[in-house]
Amino acid sequence: MHMSKTKVLNLRIDPDLKKRAKAIAQDDGRTLSNWVTHLIEREVKKAEKENEK
Repeated sequence: MHMSKTKVLNLRIDPDLKKRAKAIAQDDGRTLSNWVTHLIEREVKKAEKENEK
């Protein structure tokens, strides 16, 4: 999902976890930012579906 307008989300993350996540994102052909956004979007949709029940 491409968003024309975005907001910045600052967060603190353990350096080793960031390094590991970045490697996974790159393997998936994504930037770390795009990968994190993808994960958040997936989990939000999942939670919304569960709340519909």
